[in-house]
Amino acid sequence: MTVVTLAHIERLKALEAEVNYDQPPRDGGEPFKVIEFQSPVIISAPHGARTFRNSNSGDWHEEDEYTAGMALLLGELCKVTVIATTHRIDSYDPNYTPDPNVPYKQTLGKLIHKHHVRYVIDLHGAALNSPALEPNQTIDLGLRQRSEDQPPSMNMRHVKKLKEFIDNTGPDCDPLCFVVGLNQFPGARDGTVISYAVSQTVPGTNQKVQAVQIEMKPQVRIAERFPSATLYKSDGPYQAKPENIRHMLQALANFIDYLKETQD
Repeated sequence: MTVVTLAHIERLKALEAEVNYDQPPRDGGEPFKVIEFQSPVIISAPHGARTFRNSNSGDWHEEDEYTAGMALLLGELCKVTVIATTHRIDSYDPNYTPDPNVPYKQTLGKLIHKHHVRYVIDLHGAALNSPALEPNQTIDLGLRQRSEDQPPSMNMRHVKKLKEFIDNTGPDCDPLCFVVGLNQFPGARDGTVISYAVSQTVPGTNQKVQAVQIEMKPQVRIAERFPSATLYKSDGPYQAKPENIRHMLQALANFIDYLKETQD
């Protein structure tokens, strides 16, 4: 069993400090980082840095702070493969473009086939006052469902288990910081990472890859906002309670360990 301690928060900060929110790769390489383990689970963080949506309005998606750091730390602790945006992407947004041939998605597909991946956990950051979430909601699990009659992108038995891990806050956390909802950010568009993931088949089987998009408000992910963050300029410093971040990481680690032991 993977155990996350408060000491791991410093490692999280160190990993996030290596993310270049608004700088492209200096060496001309890919703007995302990959670490590999032979595991049925992949953690994805497509918005770790700024990404260009390449739409008619020319808009950008700002970085989802600490999603890359969380993905990389969980990869280290749980020994699972990670793909995370760590530099600015100037030509596409991995979670927006429907083009399956962009490098992020092509790399994700190769990792799925190489490691016989069955589950993709896609990490995102929701704004503190996100209008898409319910007023008291802090976490959303997107399952590609715009209505209840659509099939979820992950077996609901697994989704229930993830919610149980998050809900089990213990005495150190305020349970009001861990209010989970479903499909406020469903990730149902063709361009999302989870849409791409579920289009893939687990190698050697006829089963589709399962995926969940996890949106997290700052209360459960931002260990310490860096001055380089976009929101630092407008909102200033921000620091969540370490106990909240530790619990969120532990819940995700528990879920990853659980998925590694299941077969459906």
